[in-house]
Amino acid sequence: MIGSKIKNNLKYSIVIPSYNEEQDIDKTLIHLMNLDYDNYDVIIVDDSNDNTPNIIKKYTGDKVKLIIPEKRSGRSEARNIGIKASVCDVVIILNADVHLPVDFLNKINVHYKNGYDAVSVYSKVKNLDSNFARYIELDFLNDIYQGFYQKQKEELIFFWTEGFSVKKDLLMKTSLFPSNNLVPIVAGEDVRLIDELRKYNCKGIYDETIVIEHISPSTFKEFWHIRKGRGEGTPQVRRFIDKWSFKKIFIRASLKLTKRLLIIMFIFPLIMQGYKLAKHSKKNKIIETFVMAYTYGIEQIAMTYGEFKSFLNLYYKTIDLK
Repeated sequence: MIGSKIKNNLKYSIVIPSYNEEQDIDKTLIHLMNLDYDNYDVIIVDDSNDNTPNIIKKYTGDKVKLIIPEKRSGRSEARNIGIKASVCDVVIILNADVHLPVDFLNKINVHYKNGYDAVSVYSKVKNLDSNFARYIELDFLNDIYQGFYQKQKEELIFFWTEGFSVKKDLLMKTSLFPSNNLVPIVAGEDVRLIDELRKYNCKGIYDETIVIEHISPSTFKEFWHIRKGRGEGTPQVRRFIDKWSFKKIFIRASLKLTKRLLIIMFIFPLIMQGYKLAKHSKKNKIIETFVMAYTYGIEQIAMTYGEFKSFLNLYYKTIDLK
């Protein structure tokens, strides 16, 4: 029951990096304040230049802490700052547009009481009225249909999801989210953290019965920005984490560009992907096929643009340092 907090000795810290989230952060915090659990706090590390920090300040107190870094260093470093500032048993990494259910902490608490080190949960898109947001959900459902997550469950046990949580003592053995002083890493950092946790024999579990909702990009501009960011993250991870040469990064990006150009030029692969996604939709399958095909094409262009933009940015910044 909302308002009747259940006391427990395990302490949870919910770490949220935020950047210009004035449209989402208020609803997220309302959900967090209603959690049916007593021993938790929320740490928000904010890099915004809009009204986001003023909204957060309405909630700051014993439960909510706001940290504004002197230097804006991106999502990965913001998460790391929040993690280091936390005093807890378990860290939950949350995005600013995720709405946790009231019993979320109670449900994951069962797994930690049973000896698990990390918990992955099922994340569901909330704003399905938007074509772009629905694309994210249908793409996720298609992965499930093709057995991707079942394979993950069987072989890897746990993986990165919205609302991922992990014991802090184990998390602090890792190098946390990859970050550097040259450019903020904008994508791929979460998967690398998971890889590192596995090296420490992290005992994790994926519980698909724990469902959380999140808001996905709903406009062309938002979708383009997010998908471009995914493309930008690839060269950053390859360069700073995998230590690839610029030549190798360029060759790999060029091969992916060729593949994506063929997909768009021949159209048929777009339609086929749209059809695969439309099968999981409740809307008219024919119309949905073409809507999803169009969105898939936009995604391919945005990711390619982001990848080459990021490559050039890294290359010239590296030259300037020499």
